[in-house]
Amino acid sequence: MQTTERPPTGPTRPSPVRGVVLVAVAAVLGFFLLRAIDDSGSGIAVETGSPSGEQSSDTTAPPGSDTTTTPIRAQAEVTVIVANASGVQGAAATQTDRLAMGGYKTAPAANAPEGMELSTTEILPAAGYEQEAARMATELGLAPESVKPMTDPPPVDMAGANILVLLGTDIAQG
Repeated sequence: MQTTERPPTGPTRPSPVRGVVLVAVAAVLGFFLLRAIDDSGSGIAVETGSPSGEQSSDTTAPPGSDTTTTPIRAQAEVTVIVANASGVQGAAATQTDRLAMGGYKTAPAANAPEGMELSTTEILPAAGYEQEAARMATELGLAPESVKPMTDPPPVDMAGANILVLLGTDIAQG
């Protein structure tokens, strides 16, 4: 009778490659989870005011107050119109295309009123779209100060848009 040798059965050591792969997968998942948690918007609080119509300038609300944070709308829920105030031919159409590729709904590009030429781009949101305007400023690489209150009446026909971008020479050429 012939005997066959069996390999020794004992504890086997896990492969170090397996451990490295598990750590890498955990790191990638952690990154995406943190990004999803932090992707809640600009963090701008919108205050609802008191029943008497008074507004508080305090952004930290004590328990039981009527100050709420409104969730920021997705780009696809915001309509933007770009008006060329740069003097650069075709710049508003180019910026409109870029915003559309970024997920925004867009109205046809327009021209700013005659004689209006801006060196810095201004973003003018309709009431209730301040958070979205702040996000857009960040996306365009603009300072938070580029978000200005909407004028009454607006400088151009809004064509149903929620945000007006008055395109200045700062981003019109790039």
